[in-house]
Amino acid sequence: MSIKHEVSKDAEGVLAIALLLLGCAQEAPEVTETHTPAPEATAETPQLEEVAKEKIVISVIGPMAVSEGTAEKNAAMLAAEEINKEGGILGKEIEIVVGDTKLDPSTATSEFRRLATVENAVMITGGFSSGVMNSMMETMAETKTIFLADASSPGHPAKVAEDYEKYKYWFRISQNNGTTFAWDLADLIDFFNEQEGLNIKKIYIIRDEHIWTDAVIADLTPLLEERGVEIIKDAKVPKGYTDYDVLLLEAQDLNADVIMPILAIAGTGDVLTKSWKELGISILLAGHDLKAIDAEFYEDTNGAAEGEVFIADGGVLSTAPPTDKAAEFLEAYKVKYGHYPESHQAYGAYDALYIYKMAVEAAAEAGEENPFDPDVVVKYLEKYTPENPVTLTRVIAWYDNHALAWGDDFVRNWPSQWQDGKQCIIWPSNVANCEFRMPEQVSG
Repeated sequence: MSIKHEVSKDAEGVLAIALLLLGCAQEAPEVTETHTPAPEATAETPQLEEVAKEKIVISVIGPMAVSEGTAEKNAAMLAAEEINKEGGILGKEIEIVVGDTKLDPSTATSEFRRLATVENAVMITGGFSSGVMNSMMETMAETKTIFLADASSPGHPAKVAEDYEKYKYWFRISQNNGTTFAWDLADLIDFFNEQEGLNIKKIYIIRDEHIWTDAVIADLTPLLEERGVEIIKDAKVPKGYTDYDVLLLEAQDLNADVIMPILAIAGTGDVLTKSWKELGISILLAGHDLKAIDAEFYEDTNGAAEGEVFIADGGVLSTAPPTDKAAEFLEAYKVKYGHYPESHQAYGAYDALYIYKMAVEAAAEAGEENPFDPDVVVKYLEKYTPENPVTLTRVIAWYDNHALAWGDDFVRNWPSQWQDGKQCIIWPSNVANCEFRMPEQVSG
């Protein structure tokens, strides 16, 4: 489907909050379905000189039936409206066209090809699901399309490192990769043991049966061993899994100190949390639960989330925006859609449009013949390094393999907790806005 934007260009410069909110109160853009068949595969670059005459198409691709895809679409629409009000990109208005992966690799590649070669998208953002991303990266390479992408497997930037010319169009934009997830989880255990004095020695892991968690476990296991912490069970669950009672009771029987979810694709973290509460499991629930990052998670679990500790993918919580741009975006999103972002993928999609705009305009200023050419855009995106980051909703920089820079000064998954119905960051001190609180069912 395509989402068209007809927005006036009378606003100049950076929008103040008042203007931002006023602009967001417009009627929602029309949504129409497209049924254009995907063309034959081609290795040729689309004729972007022609594409960019009157407008430019930027596409969002993701699983549109779930919150991750919805958040990406909504955020991209908002960014496009804002940018169009400021004059677009080099005077070209942005049109947003959406592709639905349906979390299926075959569908995703077909949709990516349509967006790149039929809709002539100059940039595509989104993704979600590492397996689906692997497939789309091949189509990206064939069509030479800039792809500011979601998904967290370290295998994706590894492709860039191993075959740069083929995969250089891919840049991770939403969150860090599986290796850094392991670092964040190990740091969380250090925080509990060294600062909170919890003496955690046994961890029961519940994780997605998926390639992205394989990478996390591969790096997390030796990190925990170095700390004298044992993984007493590594339970893998499929998409849609709901029988968490059995696993939680087993964790209790095995005297686990922490139940550590590493969940995203399962999509049932809310069921896990409600079971944890209903069974009165007196073990700390702390790890990576993608559902727990959602602003509506407390309501979705009828308050069972109280006390759950999670790492906040993408580096933003609605209650603790790390930058002024993040604070502005959150309020603009709420005004336009009636709530804060459904998923952390919104921050990546929003930033993707702005950083693409910056790269194209820098290329034009430098005198590049076609600043929309993907090979040219790659050169200018690569200028945002850890030594030269850009501040958007997060502080964005890329390593040589186009993975997001990780760390306290860049993007990382902040250790956070649900307290009194709200999310807050518990560590590190430079971003924390609350102190860790032991859940009543654990301390009692």
